[in-house]
Amino acid sequence: MPFNKNKIFDILIYIISFSFFIALVLLLSGIFFQTSLNLFIKELKNIHLWNSIFLSFKISFIVILINLIIGIPIAYILSFNRSKISFILDLISTLPLTTSPLVIGFAVLITMGPLNPIGRLFIDNGIKFVFTPSGIILVQLIISFPFFVNIVKTSFDSINRKMIDLSKTLGASSINILLKIILPLSYNGILAGLAMSWSRSMGEYAATQMVSGVIPNITETAPIEIFVKTSYGNYPAAIAIACILMLISLFSLGIFKYFNYKTKAKN
Repeated sequence: MPFNKNKIFDILIYIISFSFFIALVLLLSGIFFQTSLNLFIKELKNIHLWNSIFLSFKISFIVILINLIIGIPIAYILSFNRSKISFILDLISTLPLTTSPLVIGFAVLITMGPLNPIGRLFIDNGIKFVFTPSGIILVQLIISFPFFVNIVKTSFDSINRKMIDLSKTLGASSINILLKIILPLSYNGILAGLAMSWSRSMGEYAATQMVSGVIPNITETAPIEIFVKTSYGNYPAAIAIACILMLISLFSLGIFKYFNYKTKAKN
C-alpha cells in the first residue's frame, strides 16, 4: 500500500484542530462546574443580578441603533468612494480594533472630564459622560463601531458593481440605489454586523469601568458586576452572570455565523 502523504497531512490537521477545540471548550466551560446547582439557581433569583444584565441590554441596544444610523453611511463611503478621505476615514474608524479598550476608556474619561475644555463645554450644557450611562454608551459605541462598519463594508464590497453602474445609466439616484439595491442585497451582512457589535458591547468591561465607576443600578453593567462579585469572593453570583453572558455571546455569534454564511452562499 503506497504511502499517502496527503492523508497523513489531513489527519494531522484534524488532530491539531480537534485538540484546540477540546482545550477551548474545557477552558470556557470550566465555570459551569465551579458552583452547585442550588447556589446557581439562588443567584439567578437575585434582582440585583438582573438589574445589571438589563442595564447592559439597554445600553447595548442603544449602541447598535446608533451603529445602524451612522455606520451604514460610513460603510457606503468606504466601499463606493475610493479616495484619500475614505482612506483616512477607514483608518480612524478601524483604530479602536487595534487600541486597548483601557486606553479608549481613559481617553474618554480625560476628554469628557471637567478639567478638559471639551468636557467642560458638555457639562456646562447639562450633558455628563463621566460616571453616567451616557459615558458607557459613548465608549461602547467607539469599541463596537468598527465591527459593524467592517462587516457591512465587506457586504457592500461583494455587490456587483456592474449592477450599480447600470442603475445609474438608467437614471437611478444614489439614494434610490442605496435603498432599493445596496441595502436589500446587504441585508444579511447588516444583521451579522449588528449581532457582532451588540455582542461586543454586551461584553465590554475595561473601557466601561474607566468612565462609569461602580454605581449600582446606574452604571454597574453585567461585566462590571462580575468583577465586583469576584472581588468580594461571591463566586456563585459571578459565575451566574458569566454563564448568562457566555450564552448571550454564543447566541449572537450563531446569528453572525448564520447570516455570514448566507451572504457567502449568495455570492
